[in-house]
Amino acid sequence: MVVAVILPRFSLAIAAGGRAALAEGPLALAPEPGRAALVGEVSPAAEALGVAPGMKIAEALARAPQLRLIAADPVAVADSWERVLVRLESVGAQVEDGGVGLACFEARGLGRLHGGSLDGVVKATRAALKLPARIGAGSSRFCAVVAAEQARSRRPSLVDGAAQLAAAPVALLAREPATAKLVEPLARFGITTLGQLAALPRGSVSDRFGRAG
Repeated sequence: MVVAVILPRFSLAIAAGGRAALAEGPLALAPEPGRAALVGEVSPAAEALGVAPGMKIAEALARAPQLRLIAADPVAVADSWERVLVRLESVGAQVEDGGVGLACFEARGLGRLHGGSLDGVVKATRAALKLPARIGAGSSRFCAVVAAEQARSRRPSLVDGAAQLAAAPVALLAREPATAKLVEPLARFGITTLGQLAALPRGSVSDRFGRAG
């Protein structure tokens, strides 16, 4: 069983000076110098106004004129994320860094260190983090990430079968480097869930999208 840990809006919280700042109104992470003029992570208030990560700054400001852009701080984010990984390793996990805000590890063997169950591993993980996190578990890395995306901040989620993946959004394919480029073309074809994608003829998907498909 694989455990996935997602820390939502991690980069924005660090750049804004702490998670408390996310409750102050509509915020969005400004692009780093030299990057495309697209917003990064957004606060809940900005999201409620229709602002989404990857949106052009002009469009974001049109939807939320009061939006405050927070300068990115990649050095502070990298340092803070490294400390998160060290905390996760403290529970005995061999952590796979999925990029800032996402980490995964194999739960096998950790149960005996934490009460003999997956729940014990999750509890120990949350205690070590000392940060709000979504924690999920699944039979594969992808299933675990889907579970974490669906989890509430205080309640873990478990995904261990194709049926539970069916309603998950195709956008989750962006979490995997091998399939990240599929999200946009699938959306253009009206494919919005993994279940819709799985229902397509395998040969047709392979012919259209190659190995990634």
